[in-house]
Amino acid sequence: LDLSLESNKAISRDLIISVQGSLTYAHNEVTFRDEPNNKPAYMRHKGKPVNAIEGLVAAGLFRDQADIDSWPTQDFGGTVMPGDIKYLDLNGDRKIDGNDVTMLGYPTVPEIIYGLGASIQCKNFDFSFFFQGTARVSLRMYDMHPFRDNQYSGFNMTQYVADDHWSEADPNPNAAYPRLDYRYNANNTQTSSFWIKNGSYLRLKSVELGFTYKSLRAYLAGTNLFIISPFKYWDPEMGSGNGLKYPLQRVVKLGLQYNF
Repeated sequence: LDLSLESNKAISRDLIISVQGSLTYAHNEVTFRDEPNNKPAYMRHKGKPVNAIEGLVAAGLFRDQADIDSWPTQDFGGTVMPGDIKYLDLNGDRKIDGNDVTMLGYPTVPEIIYGLGASIQCKNFDFSFFFQGTARVSLRMYDMHPFRDNQYSGFNMTQYVADDHWSEADPNPNAAYPRLDYRYNANNTQTSSFWIKNGSYLRLKSVELGFTYKSLRAYLAGTNLFIISPFKYWDPEMGSGNGLKYPLQRVVKLGLQYNF
């Protein structure tokens, strides 16, 4: 579905307004895939988006050893301890492994892309802006764990991990990050809903204010000035990963134009 609207209106000789808006909605589903007949429905790709993320369903963090003992066994390497992520046993065999993987969140490609902009001409002044945004999109956080991942060591700790992680002093089962471990923790780095985040955003892509006197125009312009998103750890437009890609630049410029 692709919609585009534009309106231009001369309110008076000295006031002209133009408004533009666009919306694109694109949803896809797998209609057929050769899968075993005994494959559980929650693992099947049919009916799911092509770019869906597959992983375990997280159920918070283990409160204490009693919580671990009462939970189905999950062995991804190492000893599970309080503060580690616990996962749902989707097939009910009391063992959490690759047979409990399912589709998580929205696709990694936005299903909704939209934009809204306007320009105003009032006597010698002109003003324009444009917002762009996405919705129904997920991103997966990975390779952003402090101290080390499965290949490298020496990673720094991001501020949100330092501020909100499970610890013996603060055993919060809903902490934003599980317990800290100087070793690679295979249990806590599994692809799971714990690391799947809402990647939607609304960005002020551009804004410009100008003043024209005869053939000379002075203007103040900016791009990527701010973004509104439920995801706060890095620019969600950068997508999945650890946020260490080269980011979009925020630019503010003052200029002069002269028409000969």
